[in-house]
Amino acid sequence: MVVLWTIIVWFFSRKNAEAALDVLEVRKESYEKQIAFLKQAHEKELSEKDKLMIEYHVTIEKLEKKFSERKEELTNKQKESVKKIIEESRENPNEVRKKIESLFGFTYFD
Repeated sequence: MVVLWTIIVWFFSRKNAEAALDVLEVRKESYEKQIAFLKQAHEKELSEKDKLMIEYHVTIEKLEKKFSERKEELTNKQKESVKKIIEESRENPNEVRKKIESLFGFTYFD
C-alpha cells in the first residue's frame, strides 16, 4: 500500500514539476527577449546621442567660422543656446538652421 501511494504521489508531483519547469522556461525566454530589446533600444539611443553630438560640434565649428569672419567670438552661453536648439529640433535640420539664423542674425548657405 505504501509503495502504491508513493508511486501515485511521485506520478502527480512529477507532472507538477514538469509544468513548473515549462513555466520557468517560458519566463526565461521572455526575459531574454526583453533584455535583447532593451539592449537594442539602448544602442539606438547611444547612436542618436552620438549623432546629436556630431551635429552640435559641426554646427559650432560653422558658427565659429562665421563669427571669425565677422571678427567676433562665440561665447559659452551662445554655445549652450546652440546645443539646446539642436536637442530640441532633433531630426529637423531646417528648423535648426532657422533658429540659429534668427539667434545669430545671419543667413546660412550650404
